[in-house]
Amino acid sequence: MNDNVKAVFNDKMEVVMLYPPKPDKPKQIVFWFKEKDKLRIDSRMFIELLNLLGFRLFTAGKDYLIVQIRDNIVEETFPYKMKECVRDYVMDPEREYEPDVTDEDIFGKVISQASTLFSNGILEFLDKLGDEFNQDTRDESFIYFRNCFIRITAEGYTSHKYEELGNYIWKKQIIDKDFIETKGRSDFDTFILRVCRNDTERYNSFRSVIGYLLHSYKDPAMAKAIIFMDEKLDDGSNGGCGKSLLGNAISKVRTALRLGGKNFKFDRFSFQSYEPGTNIIEFNDLHKNFQFELLFTAITDNIAIEKKNKDEIIVPFEYSPKILLSTNYTIKGVDESTLRRQFIIEFSDYFNIKYSPEDEFGRRFFDDWCEEDWCRFYMFMIECIRYYLEKGLVDYERVNLEQKKLIDATSEEFIEFAEEIQPDTWYNKKDIYDNFIQTYPDYKNQLLQQKKFMNWIKVYAKLKSYRYTQKRSGTDRTFILKSIFGR
Repeated sequence: MNDNVKAVFNDKMEVVMLYPPKPDKPKQIVFWFKEKDKLRIDSRMFIELLNLLGFRLFTAGKDYLIVQIRDNIVEETFPYKMKECVRDYVMDPEREYEPDVTDEDIFGKVISQASTLFSNGILEFLDKLGDEFNQDTRDESFIYFRNCFIRITAEGYTSHKYEELGNYIWKKQIIDKDFIETKGRSDFDTFILRVCRNDTERYNSFRSVIGYLLHSYKDPAMAKAIIFMDEKLDDGSNGGCGKSLLGNAISKVRTALRLGGKNFKFDRFSFQSYEPGTNIIEFNDLHKNFQFELLFTAITDNIAIEKKNKDEIIVPFEYSPKILLSTNYTIKGVDESTLRRQFIIEFSDYFNIKYSPEDEFGRRFFDDWCEEDWCRFYMFMIECIRYYLEKGLVDYERVNLEQKKLIDATSEEFIEFAEEIQPDTWYNKKDIYDNFIQTYPDYKNQLLQQKKFMNWIKVYAKLKSYRYTQKRSGTDRTFILKSIFGR
């Protein structure tokens, strides 16, 4: 007996067999017709078939993508996949046709007219996909796994079945692993602690930065590029401290576009590898003279995406990716426009080219992990998001950032000289300039003008948190560095 058939007694104590209801026949759209004994395709009904199969237009500016929706999961598709779906629909043995029309006849007709049926002229009449995508909000974040999705708030997290998801998500957002709640400290958590030299304040800042990058909500009041930088003063000589490893870890949770920083050039096609659903653009290993100011718009405004032979796409700020940069050098610029768009986090040299995380933990991150390692890793990343939602970006006292920016903007000799300037004391501009030239006569030959020297004084004041004030009395021009922040 069929397992789904049940025998029960009715009111007269007679045995009655209950059969399960027959499944509904697949909905059929008749997109063909006969005309003078010739089989023809109705283009309008063929478009209805494609809509029934979940195909839509996802518009972005003047351009569009063809996507397919399955259970609220959206994936970019292409004509060859659409042809496969139409073939499966037509050749379905459960489907019934008129006596004088067979599935082979219909499919043969589709093949003969494929160049027309799957052309832009037809496909551009597909229904458009709305913007009802599930998005992180100011107070909550979502991570998607194979078996469930996780909702995270400042209070904690909850897991949910996909039946509870009312909006669309991109398929690429789904992590190809099951979420299993577990306990115990992740090796990756320990790795972050080592990078911070076990400094709690610094460790908390790292956690908040990870949470910021993983929280895909874009807050106009908190639009910053995250910059991973070496702690050591000697620019360019460090490697293996963990910057790329952390960037890679973030891409295990969110969809990231990684761009090589050494050879990157800004032009109209800079972001042509971008795809909808990308959460982070990472510039990995920047060259020394990277022009950070060219990222200003991408950080705080809409992003223009142009692919070759395609129309420009404008990604609105609220849907645009966050920006991550990693570098062995100092990002040039100490003006307010530059500084307010940056949040810099320093990596110690606990790990280096001679001592790697593999040496410390006895295996390679990600490649050599078992299921439990992955579960603990994801638990840590979820906790970082929760921590960020509770605390925001947590600042800390940088180790060498101030000094590195000073060296980059001025010179080591100037810094040595400037350390002797006493705060809350008036200085004559010409006298202190002459004193510097006498102390370091090589700068006279380098034609260091007094105007440039005084600009260095202003940079020094800004980075050392002094207030620079100047005044003029007759021919005398003087300045003072006033203490602020209790200095």
